[in-house]
Amino acid sequence: MAGWYPDPGGQPNRYRYWDGATWSEVTSIDPADPPPGSPGRGRQPSPDESRHHGAAAFGLAALALVVVVVSTIMIIRRAGDPEAMHGPPGPGASVSAWDDRSPLAGDRSPDADRPTPAATTPTSCPGGEPDERAPHPEDGRVHGGRLSMPRVDGYSAPVPEYMLSWMSDTQGVSQTTEPGWQSIFAVGELPRTANFATVRSAAHSSMECAIHSSWYLHLTGHKSVRDEPITIDGHDAWIITWNVYDNTPGLQVPGDRLTFLAVDDGRTDAYSMWCGMVPLGDAERTALDASVLAGLEVGG
Repeated sequence: MAGWYPDPGGQPNRYRYWDGATWSEVTSIDPADPPPGSPGRGRQPSPDESRHHGAAAFGLAALALVVVVVSTIMIIRRAGDPEAMHGPPGPGASVSAWDDRSPLAGDRSPDADRPTPAATTPTSCPGGEPDERAPHPEDGRVHGGRLSMPRVDGYSAPVPEYMLSWMSDTQGVSQTTEPGWQSIFAVGELPRTANFATVRSAAHSSMECAIHSSWYLHLTGHKSVRDEPITIDGHDAWIITWNVYDNTPGLQVPGDRLTFLAVDDGRTDAYSMWCGMVPLGDAERTALDASVLAGLEVGG
């Protein structure tokens, strides 16, 4: 549907026009504006930057500023409510306690077997360094921590994944599935701390970080799909998958199928992590999610 949508390039409080086939070069601060080129509308030029590109055009000083800003706002991939935007706390913050049995507030899915929603305490997550990269092999795979995944056809080139703001050494690939919505696969690492002391708590804490860090500005609820120990390439791991429901106006899908995986890669100070995010009800990308998971390897 043609109209103004939150800028897919990630600019806060900016809207870009979708004519049904392509994005305009023009942005606006008011989604009620008429389409670009309409009588009485002045052109509002803006750098045509995507969420993963454009920093190379700046000097080192500008790049440092971009990193600070991006690390604060890029966890918000579904912009639309400026009041809901908030950055992650600085390093040293810890994850607050929560009740694993309590679903989140709100619920609009017709699924009758979903738990009755209940309020939870907002989670405060540690500040990571998503773009702090360790040496990795140049083997055509996507690396983060000591975990790697295959490249994904049709998705972006691998780049640091700023949405995983509580992790470090991240790298991810993404694909826009509809205006204002994306599918993402990413790997990274987490230090072993009090709230990330086991693979189970690392996976659960990461899910809570995602839910409480404004990835979903119109969150209505979730349903647990999978929560169990597994092995990845011979290493102990824990996987947690939720159907996450979001009623963003104009969104064609009801939310995401979101997965976090924590892997004991043999280190005593950190775990390797994987995140898979695909639109709910998207059979093709759900199958792709399973394929990427099956292709994970430990090492490097």
